[in-house]
Amino acid sequence: MEPDGMVTLISLLAVPAAAGAAYGGVRVGLNGARQSITQIEKIVSRLDEKVDAHSERLIAVEIEQRILMENRNGKE
Repeated sequence: MEPDGMVTLISLLAVPAAAGAAYGGVRVGLNGARQSITQIEKIVSRLDEKVDAHSERLIAVEIEQRILMENRNGKE
């Protein structure tokens, strides 16, 4: 094969190779994003559970406070 033909062949092979590398990079990036999203979902879920628990405690305290206020107002 003559030198010009070899250069043409190499340049033609470079395009699919570059496209393959770009695809691989995007795929790795998407996998990383998918893992990050999964971790974020777990964190948000745990925070949601903690907020629910704190909300239940606050409601209990508010009810107790209301009962105490009613008892205090009833004794006056």
